[in-house]
Amino acid sequence: MIITDPTSPDFNSYASVSDLRDFATARGYEIPADDTTCEKLLAQAMDYLDSVNWKGSRSVSGQPLAWPRDGAFIDGEKVDKSTVPTRIKQAQCRLAVEAQETDLNPTQSGGAVTLERVEGAVTVQYDGASNDGTVNFPWLYSMLRGMTKSASVFNFDVRRG
Repeated sequence: MIITDPTSPDFNSYASVSDLRDFATARGYEIPADDTTCEKLLAQAMDYLDSVNWKGSRSVSGQPLAWPRDGAFIDGEKVDKSTVPTRIKQAQCRLAVEAQETDLNPTQSGGAVTLERVEGAVTVQYDGASNDGTVNFPWLYSMLRGMTKSASVFNFDVRRG
């Protein structure tokens, strides 16, 4: 069962099935008619979002999910530390849509090295058939821009001066 109340000790999702349905309808995405299946897709999306290294800190020590957060900003504006931003809910919904066709958390870890040679330069060849299936969502990078810490996860800030 999906619990979207951040004050609940059982809080396990930013978005509800209703949020997913509204998101999908507004954008023309197909999602299952069955609420239980939608809840599973939202749970898979939540698992993916749990792996993100967010800026700021949890608003309440021991809260079950990363959001709401204190010290988070979107487009230079401080996010209310008691709310989950709409962008986060939308990201979960879009990931839930993607989860219908894509394993969001694949267990494989890279293609097999089939050739490695060291001479003047290093040559490494990978077996294309053993692609690890790592998921990459360019749309997610822009949706979460400024809310993540790690350049390797989504983005980084560049400043002159």
